[in-house]
Amino acid sequence: MLKFQWITQIMKLLTLICISFVSVALPTWAGNAEAAPKGQPHERPYETPGHEPMGKPNDGVPVDRIIKVNIKETQSGYMLFEPDAIQIASGSVVRFIIINSGALDHEFMLGSFDEIAKHQHWMRKFPDMEHDYANSVSIRSGEVEELVWQFSDATNMEFACLIPGHREAGMWGVIMVHDHLAPTREN
Repeated sequence: MLKFQWITQIMKLLTLICISFVSVALPTWAGNAEAAPKGQPHERPYETPGHEPMGKPNDGVPVDRIIKVNIKETQSGYMLFEPDAIQIASGSVVRFIIINSGALDHEFMLGSFDEIAKHQHWMRKFPDMEHDYANSVSIRSGEVEELVWQFSDATNMEFACLIPGHREAGMWGVIMVHDHLAPTREN
């Protein structure tokens, strides 16, 4: 009987130690989950060594394809890119013509899924930051902007509007860069 009480006391002590550890460690872990991503808010990811292959700004190569992207805002609060899924051949130079028919200003940013997530975090922290990216354009309400991009390796990537709340309202899409999927010339 004495041995059983001793084991019970040890179990209680171990339980107390575990609870204490979790109560101290959990807030620290949760705090790190919201930590800022590495790098700077205006880093040009396509110039960073080791970045995911997504291409580069066009340097005078003739355009292979023109893709019109319409920005729409619905009465129910959704904000959308049409089309929201685009297939492109690797090595293509694409001129995106982005038409903002909505009432709000928007942006169109190309990037890997990781790069978009990091930039979205920065936009939440600094919603009024100015952009000077070759892989992004700001489009005022009622205006049209262009972005020309040279796609490199086969990959999947994202385009999004990272103005706080816009991506959450539906302003994102996927680009699949693969030779076997892509149509040619105009979308």
